[in-house]
Amino acid sequence: MSPLGNPVLAVLCLLACAEPPPPVTAPDAHSWNDEAELVVRGLDEVQSLWEAGQRPAAKTLADRVYTERFEPRMERALREIEGPQAAAQVEYTFGQLVLVLDGKDRARVEERVDTLALRMRSIAEAADRAFPPPGQAAAPPAPPKDVRPVVPDVPPAWEATEPVGELPAPPPEG
Repeated sequence: MSPLGNPVLAVLCLLACAEPPPPVTAPDAHSWNDEAELVVRGLDEVQSLWEAGQRPAAKTLADRVYTERFEPRMERALREIEGPQAAAQVEYTFGQLVLVLDGKDRARVEERVDTLALRMRSIAEAADRAFPPPGQAAAPPAPPKDVRPVVPDVPPAWEATEPVGELPAPPPEG
């Protein structure tokens, strides 16, 4: 049984990992995008099994996609790039997927699968920059998307300000 099915096992697994993991490296036989697509194809198959009414098989496959596809490479890369909280969010979403596979709400299943698919592709994009194949230099981090400047692009007028420590004289009363 994987940690997704039992929260107590998940906590015990986290506590048992006292030894640091090996360094993250690019996949040997394919790219990070290919690695993400393996997870996405597995998630698509989970959804197909669920739609066919094979709920136990869908849950088993979701668990295997997590433990055999996401966890070995993608999760380690995500932890290295964005930290443990980001990895915990993806783990939580996988857990939510397993839970909604018991129900009959197609929209909830599709939402979890779509969320995970988008996340896998974004992890692959970041991992491709951070952990290139051997012999290639790592690319600089991509600039954040949807960032707008807060301050207008106008140089400060330092000369127009008064010296620090001297306050202007108060206006005369009267």
